[in-house]
Amino acid sequence: MKHWERFLGVASAAVGVVLLFVGVSVVLVQGQLAPAASYTLVAGLALVIAFVVLDPGAVADIVRSRRARFGSLSVLVSAVVIGILIMVNVVASRGSQAADLTRSSLYTLSPKSALVTKKLDSDLRVTGFYRPSQADSKRQMQDLLSLYQQQSRYVKVQFLDPDQNATQALRLGVTIAGSVVMQYKERSPVVLTLDAQTESDVTGAMLRLESNRSPTLCWATGDGERDLKDTDQTNGYSSAAALLKTSNYQTKDLLLSQQSQISSDCDVVAVVGVRRPLSEVSVKALQDYVSGGGKLLFAVDPWASDPGILSTANAVLQPFGVGFSGGLVLEGDAAHQAASGPSTPVAFDFGASPISKNLQRKYVFFVQPTSITGDASNGFSSVDVVTTTNQAYQIAQPRNSAARTANDKGGPFVLMRTLQQTKGSGAKGRVVLVGTSAIAENQALPPNASGANPDLFLGTLDWLSQQEDLIGVSPKPAAAQPLALTASQERLNYLLTLVLLPLLIIAAGAAVFVRRRA
Repeated sequence: MKHWERFLGVASAAVGVVLLFVGVSVVLVQGQLAPAASYTLVAGLALVIAFVVLDPGAVADIVRSRRARFGSLSVLVSAVVIGILIMVNVVASRGSQAADLTRSSLYTLSPKSALVTKKLDSDLRVTGFYRPSQADSKRQMQDLLSLYQQQSRYVKVQFLDPDQNATQALRLGVTIAGSVVMQYKERSPVVLTLDAQTESDVTGAMLRLESNRSPTLCWATGDGERDLKDTDQTNGYSSAAALLKTSNYQTKDLLLSQQSQISSDCDVVAVVGVRRPLSEVSVKALQDYVSGGGKLLFAVDPWASDPGILSTANAVLQPFGVGFSGGLVLEGDAAHQAASGPSTPVAFDFGASPISKNLQRKYVFFVQPTSITGDASNGFSSVDVVTTTNQAYQIAQPRNSAARTANDKGGPFVLMRTLQQTKGSGAKGRVVLVGTSAIAENQALPPNASGANPDLFLGTLDWLSQQEDLIGVSPKPAAAQPLALTASQERLNYLLTLVLLPLLIIAAGAAVFVRRRA
């Protein structure tokens, strides 16, 4: 046979070998000899038989001739290798197995998330409400939820347009596009906004739904505290109320001034902002509540209009060795300030508390805070959750200028602290002190702000209600982000990779050719 005829025959045999592997792959995947697989197998076998019948000497040459072995045989071996690769890829594409070789397991669920997912015994209905303009966020959530679906057949996912399904979205508590609703059995759904859709958030929501516990949060009223029903977009607390509702908390008003004893039905008592001095009855009731194992969230603002406000607030905390300074803390480090200026410190470094477990690589706003003073005593231990930098300073009394003076006390200052009872029998009291009542006001929560104040607020209540597992898993290190190039950098990259490198290869080949000719 002529050279080109033999070459064509070997090529036909190689294609036949590849088709045979493809046909076998289809049979393995489908579990039966489907028409598509049979056609592929017949075509492949026909090409191989045609090569043997038309040029039987070629088969003998492959064995006897060294030149044929390094020519025709290498082509057939390559075809076999390609066929094997195709078969492995086809079979693997039908499975859900994956290998995450990153050091921090960025693309697999943590063991805790996997365990929580496997505990599901009924359908977990996850509905994402994304607009078309939120395609990137939707894709990221799809990728994350697919990891949960691999762990349990009960995870059911769908995505809807919030504008076209507005009635359903409102019925489930969705008020912000880009939210995800999680429903389990007959329990209240949990809504995750766009800024709270990490693995930690999803796993925490699943734990909340599985536990089916509804702690009662008694919200103090009667002394000018923040009102959960206040819808003012700046100072209101209606967004916090919605967050509590979708996080399985029950709330009820607590008229503190009329309480000589706080009911044991209150899993947590929140005193957020005080505008009038507390009565002696209120002070005694709060002290007895904490000493008896109660859980208290206490937030106070600076520059009280009445000196009695600060004194009575500190009277509540006096048995525990701590208090509030009452001065306004300003952050002198520009890297730790909000855009509004030094009166709003931004925290992104947190103390070793379960509350901050879900806050790594996130930031929290502290609007016009005061500092926390003293050291825990009388059987209580403390953890400083948020502290300013040493460039911060405190203005004790109101004045027109915020510029630092020689009389202003320098930082660092504690803006948030936890107290936990360590001695005594029975239930152990817990207290969280926050130097601003604006920690969860409407202007600090989505959609008005993109910080992690919702995570901090909810994590605080979860810790106080002894639901640390709901705070979630620790976040994983951030994945590497794509490198953004300017137009000139892109042109340089094209020049190097598409022009310069090929020219160098051509030049090297020409040099070798000339040298051999010489």
